[in-house]
Amino acid sequence: MIDRKGKRLMGTEWQSDFPIREEFEDFSGKKRPFISNCHEGTLGYTVRAKEENPKGEGYEFSAYSERSPYNALGRLRRKVRQSMATRHLSRDRDILHDTLRGRITSDDQGGVLLVVDGVAIEIDQLARILSTHEGWEFELKIKDALE
Repeated sequence: MIDRKGKRLMGTEWQSDFPIREEFEDFSGKKRPFISNCHEGTLGYTVRAKEENPKGEGYEFSAYSERSPYNALGRLRRKVRQSMATRHLSRDRDILHDTLRGRITSDDQGGVLLVVDGVAIEIDQLARILSTHEGWEFELKIKDALE
């Protein structure tokens, strides 16, 4: 809750609800366990879910709310379900359709990795994937992970 001056009146009772362990179904019907934690900042709440014991990089998601950790948790759950419902890569790591969605991270040597479907893709692998679409147009969109 927020008072008339715009100050949050949430208290700390929400802290006993975190971390949360729950499972989400991926595009293949497999249940994947996640651990969600909440952090209260000066302007609101951030909830982050990380796949528990992934093979490879795994899935990670986050959401933000100015008002409540539970609002952020609801946004996070919608984001996880929507994102995991679509498969972007084949087993051979080729693009399945015209959209590639994931997150940007780094490897142990500071190199850039893209994580798509919970699988790490190195830049040279991305170049190989893109080379199969030579002559096509593309759109690159980078979004804040909290959106």
